Amino acid sequence: MELAEITKTVISLARKVDEKNITLTPESALVADLGLESVQIIEFLCEVEDHFDIVIGEDSLADVVTVSDLAELVYHLSREKKL
Repeated sequence: MELAEITKTVISLARKVDEKNITLTPESALVADLGLESVQIIEFLCEVEDHFDIVIGEDSLADVVTVSDLAELVYHLSREKKL
């Protein structure tokens, strides 16, 4: 799966938890723009993991701020899994 497709999917999954009903872009901040509580963030990340059949380590999330950051992480984890 290509990065652009992963980004679209992450945006689609984020829309399910978007209570502010904002327009999401790759540059949207996951916490600041979506305004998610910690439990909602965990649920969202679980959906991402389930959808892409990956495991996102807690240490990997340190640099994830935007939708694009998360999509890139998913892309790399998916590629590593195939190796």
